[in-house]
Amino acid sequence: MKKKLLASVLSVTMLAALMTGCGNKAEDTTSTPETKVEESKEEVKVEETKAEVKEEVKVEETKVEEAPAGPVVAEPEALPETPFAHLTFDGADEGYTLVTQVEKAADSANDGATFDIAPAEGAFQYATGPVGNCIFLDGKAGLDLGLEATNTDAYTVSYWMNADRLATYGATLQMGYNMGKAADVGNNVTWFNVTQSEWGANSAKIFPIVWSRNEASDAADGTDCWPWMYGWDDSIHGKREWVHVTIVCSGEEQASPLGSTTAGAQYYINGAKVYDSQDNYTNGTYFEYTWDATLAPNIMEPGDAEFESLFGINYWDTIFKGYVDDLYVYDTALTAGQVATLYQMGDATVEPVLADGTVVEVEEPVAVNVEPTGTAVGATDCTTAFWGAHSDIWAVAEGETVSKTFVNWHGAEASNWNNFVVILQNVAEGHSAADNADYKEYGVVRADNWGWNSAMDTANPEIGWTLESNWNWDTFSADLQGATVTVNVTNNGATADVVCDVVTAAGANYQQSYKNIAIDGDLYYCLTVDNCCLDIQ
Repeated sequence: MKKKLLASVLSVTMLAALMTGCGNKAEDTTSTPETKVEESKEEVKVEETKAEVKEEVKVEETKVEEAPAGPVVAEPEALPETPFAHLTFDGADEGYTLVTQVEKAADSANDGATFDIAPAEGAFQYATGPVGNCIFLDGKAGLDLGLEATNTDAYTVSYWMNADRLATYGATLQMGYNMGKAADVGNNVTWFNVTQSEWGANSAKIFPIVWSRNEASDAADGTDCWPWMYGWDDSIHGKREWVHVTIVCSGEEQASPLGSTTAGAQYYINGAKVYDSQDNYTNGTYFEYTWDATLAPNIMEPGDAEFESLFGINYWDTIFKGYVDDLYVYDTALTAGQVATLYQMGDATVEPVLADGTVVEVEEPVAVNVEPTGTAVGATDCTTAFWGAHSDIWAVAEGETVSKTFVNWHGAEASNWNNFVVILQNVAEGHSAADNADYKEYGVVRADNWGWNSAMDTANPEIGWTLESNWNWDTFSADLQGATVTVNVTNNGATADVVCDVVTAAGANYQQSYKNIAIDGDLYYCLTVDNCCLDIQ
């Protein structure tokens, strides 16, 4: 996504960039979407895509000059008599289980993922919540909610949450089918993920954003899309405070100018409607284009695959730390008044206290300020957004290997993709076609086992390139902080190899290699950043 996938946001331009890329095509590691070399962060992060958007698309380009009036909570209305599902998280057995990320098996069906998900050991931790008790997740495991699909094209999902830790493209609630799979033949990948992005003005972090996907294996029904929606305020809600999130799929068909079809939807934060895609589709209330700011279709009724419902965990990204309470699913589209009723059933002022009487200690991030000993690429506080700074560009003659060494730094709350990125290109100047009309990328490869270009596709290994690494994903972020990295780029004539030798600050050794990347001319490479700083020695 992000990342991000996936820069700022929106519109046809953003979607095109993402699909070229997240996450990351989007599914967003460790990742609005791009093509990861190991789909997860699935393709911006952020994950087929969790790569990233190369050009910032300013919010102002798509929003109307004056934002609509602030959201208002409607008058409460009676709820349907029986919800499709209701998880209270009060302590009784409601069918949810603890799960965690594990190393992906060689024969894993999750061919678009970075990890597999498996049962986790441990007991549930309960605390006081807005409605009775809630569950506390410690950042090591998430929940398999054990829910079923409504099998309707109109539905509502609503819950309370309070995050001690959020991560870009990291999941809070994620539901759908084939979530960890590549969208190749037979795998209709459909899901929504309530997550954090960095798509705000000047790469501001936004939470919650609803990012969804429908990538049918043949796209014959015209529903292939990667839409998203949020509250248009470039803000974080729910970080060390309670927030009530409600997603309503009203289900109307919205035709895209690119030929795809999305589903009408409404989005609520703390009981107030902050976005209505159907209103925007009809009236242009929020910005000019609407089809890509809504929900993907078929999330609750896409076929025969097993439905998945997860909280706090996905197949690519950082596990959530914090609280969740009172999750409802309805097989109808609730009205604004009914959403207001759900919100008013809770108390957002409650301080979450664990059952043993303790209050969870808040992990305040430690500021990072790099003191370079060489040449710094990116701001020393690690705030330079993706593609925002580049190293020199180095030529690699046929038959030669050119090596460069640097120290890798990232911010205190970094995601796995917030580390070094290597760009293989065909020209000695420029970082885009806008800079140089002859510019072409042979490949862009990242520290977190993602990469992309037109010839790199993990779903089609016959292309010939390979990726190998021996990262310890449990310690990956800590290992890369202050690590000394030597990047070795070899020009084989028709192909190029990128081998990264890494020595952590603690002295551990890792190696990552991308090999057999197709090239058809001169070879150059450079380094770029994504909210990180590279100190080139």
